Amino acid sequence: MASWKGKTRGGLLGYKIFVFILKYMGLRAAYLLLVFVSFYFVLFSPTSTKSIYSFFRKRLRKGRLQSCWAIYRTYFSFGQALIDRTAVLAGLNSRFTYNFDGEEHIRTIAKEGQGGVLISIHGGNWSMAGSMLEDNVGSNARINIVMLEAEHQKIQAFLEKIQVKQSANIIGIGDDFSHIIAMGSALRNGELLCMHGDRFLPGAETVVVDFLGEKAHLPAGPFQLITRMKVPYTIVFAFKETTHHYHYYSTPPYRNPKSVQEAAQYFATSVEEKIKQYPYQWYNFYDFWAVPEQPKIVSKKRKRKPAKQ
Repeated sequence: MASWKGKTRGGLLGYKIFVFILKYMGLRAAYLLLVFVSFYFVLFSPTSTKSIYSFFRKRLRKGRLQSCWAIYRTYFSFGQALIDRTAVLAGLNSRFTYNFDGEEHIRTIAKEGQGGVLISIHGGNWSMAGSMLEDNVGSNARINIVMLEAEHQKIQAFLEKIQVKQSANIIGIGDDFSHIIAMGSALRNGELLCMHGDRFLPGAETVVVDFLGEKAHLPAGPFQLITRMKVPYTIVFAFKETTHHYHYYSTPPYRNPKSVQEAAQYFATSVEEKIKQYPYQWYNFYDFWAVPEQPKIVSKKRKRKPAKQ
């Protein structure tokens, strides 16, 4: 049964390769190389290829030929996202333009000073929004990015070598659970947390939602944090629309969910809407609907019955 193993495609090696190409050959050359790289993955990454085909065929109800072509388009789109992210980290922000629907929602949460959570997905190009958030929101609230500790350490060391500075604070997810304390402290200080809400490691608690016509498991952690800390959250997307243009979205703040499941379902419904609009920018290359082995499902809270008098 395919599931996410805790490793993200396009990690440190991807950064090194594309930084080299961008430095010596330029953005267009990097995109040209993707034509061949994408075909390579179609042929030699069978698990991911099967997952992409199934996503378009079963979930989006596309025809066989359209689903086959979608495999290549998805790999190419993912490669562009990696190149664009690397270009921005290397200081080439001016190469791209963007428009933002819902920027005021993030500003509102930041100005309230009560803390808040920005949740995104492994799709589109969330990393592209980082510099924009710093420029437009950073003066109102400190921004913290939550990510896996191992991935953070490798990438951070490389970014320091190429003299790229990250102004956002990084909270690494490790085995000692210190990240939980750090996240709670950040929210109590009125800061913003940025994290993904679509993947979980084996053994983690999950919450079941309706997503694209079937039950799917999401990580319970982000939504438990929101409900326990009683902070608003918004779902943020960044999708590529043309070669050098991105469209950012932020949903209205969702406040005071009655349960973890309610908070997670709002996320799933919002993601479903956007994925139907930008299907080639969904980058979960595994069976997203698979039931985890020995699942630890967070159940809905039941209302207590009043005691008999």
